[in-house]
Amino acid sequence: MFTNFFRVFKFGWQEVSRNIGVSLGTIFIIFVAVFLVGGTLLLRGMTENLISTLQSKVDISVYFKLDVKEEDALLVKERIENFPEVEKVEYVSKEDALKSFKERYQDNSLVIESLNEIGDNPLPSSLNIQATEASSYENLANFLEKGEFKDLIDKVNYRQNKTIIERLFSISNNIKEGGFIISIILVIIAVLVTFNTIRLAIYSKREEIETMKLLGATNWFVRGPFLIQGLITGLLAGLISFLLFFVIDHSISPGSFGIFGELGILSFFEENILLFLLIEIGGGVIISMFATLLATQKYLKV
Repeated sequence: MFTNFFRVFKFGWQEVSRNIGVSLGTIFIIFVAVFLVGGTLLLRGMTENLISTLQSKVDISVYFKLDVKEEDALLVKERIENFPEVEKVEYVSKEDALKSFKERYQDNSLVIESLNEIGDNPLPSSLNIQATEASSYENLANFLEKGEFKDLIDKVNYRQNKTIIERLFSISNNIKEGGFIISIILVIIAVLVTFNTIRLAIYSKREEIETMKLLGATNWFVRGPFLIQGLITGLLAGLISFLLFFVIDHSISPGSFGIFGELGILSFFEENILLFLLIEIGGGVIISMFATLLATQKYLKV
């Protein structure tokens, strides 16, 4: 058994080395396929990372009336935090709001002078609320504007930001669905192209295969060298693709992408390096061997 296996492996390796042109062409096709799939995954991950970062900055602000006491505002905060769809609630006191306002307009003497003339703190305390889903903001806004705390609330700014919030969450969902569909399409194209390439290679060996069958070769022995050839070409294609991603990731400076680099988008590859290794190398081997199985089944009639 082991003797036959090593003979099959030897024949498969000889097919790769002797027909170097065909082998390089097959490797290139599989490389393009797995690289596109990996690129789609990388783009999807980077975009989701960006969307997630932007979503973390999306919130609604609840402004209390000027005469609302801090303990009442904190009671509202505690009640909102108990909502399951609420991810984070930040309380901004009147003093903190005034401090931030002065820092923002410190170079505008007219604004600072006007503020000093007023004397009292004209800014209200507020809550900044982040939710897990876009639809949750609507429910939260309705609760605050019409619920038990409505007499404490002066304004909720959800209505002004509603379109932006819903669009942002919609884009996130579309990216997740679109990335998956594109990946499936690319895999199918890769299998079909690889299948046709291997089919031509098998077709050129048809007389040699017929001779092997006449001499009593088993189906496995006939198919084996082609599977080994597919294993080697798929492995090399996947390895080259992975190494290219690795080189690109380590060659690009995060500063080259400005704000995108600062958001940590380029770290997606490093955080998922084992997943990329599995997809690129494993995907290359699977695509190549699956296409080989289809080609041998259809054209060798074994």
